[in-house]
Amino acid sequence: MPNNSVALVDAAAKGSVYIENNGVGVFCLSCFLEEVGLTHGFTTRRGGVSPAPYDSLNLGLTRDDPPVNTDANFHRLCDAVGLEYNELALVNHEHGANVIRVDSSDGGRGIFRKPLPFSDGLVTNDPNVTLVTSHADCSAFFLYDRKTRSIGLAHAGWKGMISRIGQRLVERLNAEYGASPADIIAGVGPCICARCFEVDDSLAQRFAQEFNCPDIKNEGRPGKAYVSLEAAAVIQLVDAGVKVGNISLMHRCTFEEKENFYSYRRDGAYAGSMVAYMRLR
Repeated sequence: MPNNSVALVDAAAKGSVYIENNGVGVFCLSCFLEEVGLTHGFTTRRGGVSPAPYDSLNLGLTRDDPPVNTDANFHRLCDAVGLEYNELALVNHEHGANVIRVDSSDGGRGIFRKPLPFSDGLVTNDPNVTLVTSHADCSAFFLYDRKTRSIGLAHAGWKGMISRIGQRLVERLNAEYGASPADIIAGVGPCICARCFEVDDSLAQRFAQEFNCPDIKNEGRPGKAYVSLEAAAVIQLVDAGVKVGNISLMHRCTFEEKENFYSYRRDGAYAGSMVAYMRLR
């Protein structure tokens, strides 16, 4: 398999399923829905109580949206998808590549208890904790190993992506639980797409060099270029030992799909936040 973005992104499966319950809408990966021991999803902006401009399922605790609204939105999400509010553990992201292990003792942290240590990735083999990450253009990595019954979830902005947070997540699953990369099933959540993610050409060149992939970027305006975060995600998972056939992309753009997603690049300070969640059953 040539190490270029077109070949690898085309090789990865593209399959997301929209599921709505009690007005709360989430996207799920088709491949993970076949796994009986797993619950996961990536929220949309539908089904909450927050008023404009955060309408309506804003789950961003740092936005200018009263906590009573975000708390109600988390409860609505839990009721809709079958999670326990007291078992949520929210990543305390710093746009890096640190991954930590959590368990049931961390339930509520970042939601109504003190935050977790700074990190962008979480791993566990404990079925009594739900991993949660926050997003508004940044992607999510979902990992599952059915042999060791372990999972990993990560927030991946451009800084985390270029620092290979997805690869670090695979490595931590292996180190903590003995998960073999070849057995891991991986998914990549919605993010700002390669048509919309315009950056300085110098940053685009850093991506091309880091992933040994010239076609990860496309020229834009003078001094600018477009970068494929999906390509960066797939390449680093393959480099970590995950099989291309075990990687799936939700393949949805947070910037373009205003009806579904918040986008910091599109809406700035008026953007709410989605979450990704994952737990063992």
